Amino acid sequence: MNTIITIGRQFGSGGHEIAKTLSQTLDIPLYDKELITEAAKKSGLHENLFKNAEERDSFSFLYSVATGAYSVASGMGGSGLIDVHDSVFHAQADAISEFAKRGPCVFVGRAADYVLGDWPNCLRIFIHGDLHVRTERISRLYGLGPKEAGALIQKTDKKRANFYQYYTGQKWSNLQNYDLCLNSSKLGVAGCADTILTYLKQMEATACGMD
Repeated sequence: MNTIITIGRQFGSGGHEIAKTLSQTLDIPLYDKELITEAAKKSGLHENLFKNAEERDSFSFLYSVATGAYSVASGMGGSGLIDVHDSVFHAQADAISEFAKRGPCVFVGRAADYVLGDWPNCLRIFIHGDLHVRTERISRLYGLGPKEAGALIQKTDKKRANFYQYYTGQKWSNLQNYDLCLNSSKLGVAGCADTILTYLKQMEATACGMD
């Protein structure tokens, strides 16, 4: 079964670490920053445009434009910024599809769950966590005080949500967008990875039973 795993995650939830654990346990590739290089190489766009694309401030602006909350004044012209970001997203989406065609793998972020939404063997996961636990994690990892860490979490999550909704038309945290949602504050990184592996085995067993 050519299973593709996509992981959306709140900032500080340990989603990337969970993805890394799955990649190592299943011995399949993990695609995160690698997408940046691959997409830049194929599209001809400058690689810097792809860095942190999911968390760029300008997506708050783009989302406002898309929803009509912000109107571009006559003569200012906002289409150039939108065109560049659209090119970046489509280049990343093409790279995601190309990687998925190669075989089982794990994707982190970049709306991969949406890009691969029509794939029958795509397991879409969302990792979230209690705010105080995520704050402690970010404080430890980045050497920040609780207030600064909390502000960074809110800012990053907002950017990810804007990015997701702008390109998918769906709410980032909507449970219906995912097959499995896990609270890493309750299960921990290892517990989340084990739960996903158990879910994956059952999913594959069910698929085989339907053949």
